[in-house]
Amino acid sequence: MDKKRIIIALSIAAVLIPAFCLVPCRWPIGLVGMLLFAGFGTWEFYGLLNAGGITVSKKWGTASGLILVASTWFNMLGQHESYRGFSISDTALWCILLLVIVSNFFRILAYPNLRKGLDSCMGTILGIIYVPLLWSFVVRLFLIGNLNDPGWAAFYVILCMKMADSGGYFFGTRFGKHKMAPVISPKKSWEGLVGGVVFCAAVNIVWLIVFQGRINSAISFSLGHALVLSVLFPVVGTLGDLVESLFKRAVDVKDSNSMVYGLGGILDMIDSILFAAPMLYIYIEFFLK
Repeated sequence: MDKKRIIIALSIAAVLIPAFCLVPCRWPIGLVGMLLFAGFGTWEFYGLLNAGGITVSKKWGTASGLILVASTWFNMLGQHESYRGFSISDTALWCILLLVIVSNFFRILAYPNLRKGLDSCMGTILGIIYVPLLWSFVVRLFLIGNLNDPGWAAFYVILCMKMADSGGYFFGTRFGKHKMAPVISPKKSWEGLVGGVVFCAAVNIVWLIVFQGRINSAISFSLGHALVLSVLFPVVGTLGDLVESLFKRAVDVKDSNSMVYGLGGILDMIDSILFAAPMLYIYIEFFLK
C-alpha cells in the first residue's frame, strides 16, 4: 500500500472535516468552496478532452458551469424565508440552465470550420453536464437543512464516498483477484466493491447512532435506509469512477491532473461524488421526505 498517498489523504481530510463540521452552511465561504471545486473540476475535464484532440471552449464552458452552480446556491436559499430576498426561483434556475446550453449551441456559428464548431459544442456541453450540473446536487445537499448548521447532508455523502473509496482501495490491494472492468480500469475488482460496502456500512451505522437517526436537522433515516445507502453509495460511486476512467482511457491520460500525489487532480477526487450526490438527493426526495 502507498503510505505517502494515505498520509496525504488524511492530511486533506484533517482540513476539510473541521471546515464541514464547524462552518454554518449559510456563510459565503461555502459558495466559494463549491465554485472552486466545480471550476477546477470542469477545467480539468476540458483538459482531458483537449488531450484527446477534442476542441472545447474551456473559458466559456467553465464560466457557464460556474453560473449554473452559483444559481443553484441562490435557488436553494429561496427555500428559507429569511433569505428569499437573495434567492432566485425554480423557473429562473431552469431559464439559466436553458441559456447556458443554448449559448453553447449558438457559439457554433462563430466557427468557420463547421465540424470543429460541432466538436467544440458537444465537448463543451458534455463538460457542463458532467461536472457543474452533477456538482450542483452537492450544493443542494449542502443547503438542504438549517442554514445555521454545517452542511451535514453534503458532508454525509462525501464521508460515505471517501470511506467507500478507502474500503475499495484497502480490499482491492489486499484481496482483489476478480477484475470488474479490466479494459477501463484494471485495478478495479469485485473484492474492492465489497470492501467499499463494508466501510460505507460502518460509516452509516456510526452516523445513525451519533446523529440519532438523522442525516441533518431536516432529514431522518432508519437502519434499513442506512443499509440500502451503504450499498448504493459504493455501487454508484464505482460507476462514477469507471466513467472518469473511461474518459481518461479514451484520451490516454493517467490522471486528470497531478495536483496531489497519488490522488490526481480535483476531478479525480470528486468523480464518485458527482454521481453519488444526485443519487442521494433523489433518494431523499422519494424515500426520506
